[in-house]
Amino acid sequence: MNLEQKIAKLDELTAQIDESESLEKSLQIFEQSVNLADECMRTLNDCKGKLIVLQEKVRRLTDEK
Repeated sequence: MNLEQKIAKLDELTAQIDESESLEKSLQIFEQSVNLADECMRTLNDCKGKLIVLQEKVRRLTDEK
């Protein structure tokens, strides 16, 4: 599942919590949401690291000219 799909799933889970009639079910869905949000944050942090490396490469390339 890619990042966009995970974010869409988070939206679905939010709606399910709102519609849930039992505390137990709401907690189960919330736990899924937290785990999925953690995956999203790890993906975003990985992307951030890659962007920093690429920015540094571009900076070096433009400084050499």
